[in-house]
Amino acid sequence: MENLIEELTAKNKEYIHSVTKQLILVGKSDEEVKEILNDILPQIIEGQKSGIIARKLLGAPTEFVAQYQPKVADRPVSEKNENPVLMWLDSSLLFLGFISLLNGVTALITSKAPVYGLITTILSAAVAGLVMYMMYRYFYRPKADNSRRTSNWKGFAATTLSVLLWIAVTIFSGLLPTSVNLQLPAIALVIVGLVAFGVRWLLKRQFNIQSALVAQPRR
Repeated sequence: MENLIEELTAKNKEYIHSVTKQLILVGKSDEEVKEILNDILPQIIEGQKSGIIARKLLGAPTEFVAQYQPKVADRPVSEKNENPVLMWLDSSLLFLGFISLLNGVTALITSKAPVYGLITTILSAAVAGLVMYMMYRYFYRPKADNSRRTSNWKGFAATTLSVLLWIAVTIFSGLLPTSVNLQLPAIALVIVGLVAFGVRWLLKRQFNIQSALVAQPRR
């Protein structure tokens, strides 16, 4: 190989030097570099006879070396976890965080603002999560998969019953005595809201839970 390099013109020697550096940068071993150079040196020398420089023959050093870079496999798109319990919990924590923060911030601004009791807040958020899952299961998911039927009576029935249950739970739990249905201080409600959002984020990160608020087509 050294003998072949000696036959190169100054510009072509500079080209080989640049190619060698680039090959080392992309992780090629000395043996691999020598093998590649042994393949291209005869071509370059042959090109010299016609006045064709290596850069014109093989392209810029970075362009030439690009073909030897290790191919990075496409990262597989992880499938979202559509476990019904986890999706319900995800939605419930979202509502719990939202309701608690809203009540807490409102109570901090004005003491006259109505505040839901702790049991009402928790039960309301739990059933609201169920409503969101039913809407996802029967409407968002089929629509995203282009499989929505003209008549989805099961979906309407399940969602309607869930909404009615949501209303009933909110109303009747609100009738519980304050000794049971505790009314937390404003700052405590804010903390509950932040904790709910934090737990939701951790669960979503751990289990890759599909959100019931949006549906993506299956691959």
